[in-house]
Amino acid sequence: MNRKSAKKRQNRGAKRVAGLGVLSLLLAALVLSLNSLAFALSPRPSSDEQLAQGPFAAREETRQVGKIRSKIEYQENTAYSVHYPHLGNETADGAIAEAVGSFIDTFLSDLADYRAPSPQERAILTVDYESYRAGPVVSVAFHIEMSEPNMAHPSTGVETLVFDSRDGRRLGEGDFFQGDYRPALEQLVGDFFRESDDYRQGAEDADILAEGFAQEDIFSRFALTAQGVRFYFPRYLLLPGAYGVPVVDLSYDQLKPYLAWDRDELTEKESAKSLAGTLSPMGTSALVERVKTGRYVDPNKPMIALTFDDGPRPDVTDRILDRLGEVGGRATFFVLGNRAGSYPDTLAREYAEGHMVASHTYSHKSLPKCDEGEFSQQVQGADEAIGAILPGQPKALRPPYGAYDDTTREKVPHPLIMWSVDTLDWKSRNADAVIRAVRQNVRDGDIVLMHDIHPTTADACDTLIAELAKDYQLVTVEELYRAKGIPLEAGKVYFSARTVR
Repeated sequence: MNRKSAKKRQNRGAKRVAGLGVLSLLLAALVLSLNSLAFALSPRPSSDEQLAQGPFAAREETRQVGKIRSKIEYQENTAYSVHYPHLGNETADGAIAEAVGSFIDTFLSDLADYRAPSPQERAILTVDYESYRAGPVVSVAFHIEMSEPNMAHPSTGVETLVFDSRDGRRLGEGDFFQGDYRPALEQLVGDFFRESDDYRQGAEDADILAEGFAQEDIFSRFALTAQGVRFYFPRYLLLPGAYGVPVVDLSYDQLKPYLAWDRDELTEKESAKSLAGTLSPMGTSALVERVKTGRYVDPNKPMIALTFDDGPRPDVTDRILDRLGEVGGRATFFVLGNRAGSYPDTLAREYAEGHMVASHTYSHKSLPKCDEGEFSQQVQGADEAIGAILPGQPKALRPPYGAYDDTTREKVPHPLIMWSVDTLDWKSRNADAVIRAVRQNVRDGDIVLMHDIHPTTADACDTLIAELAKDYQLVTVEELYRAKGIPLEAGKVYFSARTVR
């Protein structure tokens, strides 16, 4: 490939992104707030192998630091699902909050004029993360994806934040590398591409690599791990867009002449004392036994299924569990797989007390917009994350945003559970409004939608659960359909005991 054609290829990719204005706005917002954050947007990778090895392979082993926090919002034309770590250090958490706010604000600003033809066609922002520890150094890599129906493919980018865990101080490229390190990094990264089966063909044009390496911030996106430094590069800048967001791992041995930090300090496991308790590995397994109560659901009496999405969030979920326990009620919790490992005790309590624990995917991605590899990660990844804590994997799935298509029905190995009463608790954030929505609409056989990440939902449940228990049996989704004599089957969509498609 000659330089001219490669340049045209880059320009085409850049125009797709610039058409939405995301890049320029995000760069401006992040330069003002965090100086070196730069947002590179681009289409999703198509190869399962690249997905498994690349930055979007967010699994529990890549979440070594912090407790997950989530911001999940649904609006008329847009929606976002943003996950980030809470490190327990005020300074570091403040920088993370600022970055997260920039991602969201820029997305909403850039899509302010977008009008979704239907709720299924909202523009969606999804942010997930990896977090690593290397001695006293904590690194967070955000994986950012934006999609809307006018785009041929979702746009993706990676941004990183690196901290000294002892004081929360933000660290940058100049804190870790010394001397004339840039030519050495260029050579090491170029060699990595040329020797890699995944990247070799894309690295054939030396001129394109040279142009990319000339960018001042080309090495600013990185994370320190126990083994070395992981570099992330914007799509199109060094390699063709088909290669996704290139990720290069260089060992401390390779980087030794240019490291400004003592390698032994970076590989010392017990040096990050100030964040003790939040730096432990995630995804603790637990042996959980369900309480046997001889529970009987009378098929001849009215019943409803209360369901809760997007959790667990202990300070909210535990309050709801308390209220259910007081009346002997059961509910169904549609859990995000990426939150399961952070809150295994809450998940275990849900199961142990007889509630149904089901899947809400791994990180709240819209399934119809996922390519094959991402679809598998969202569905199987959630099943595995939940199954690592509970005995057995989920038996049902609620699609994020209520979005599904024929492919979703065919490929998800579980029944799809929707709802017949939407409390809009995510929108009102008002307990009285949630209570009114249920009182005015609920009837026998309904599935009620709520979210156990909003404190106002727990406030509403303080009143609702005791009130509903007087007139209805509070049952799980599984109990509801069993009592009504309706089998739960993969490929079918369930809205209530009255409506199955």
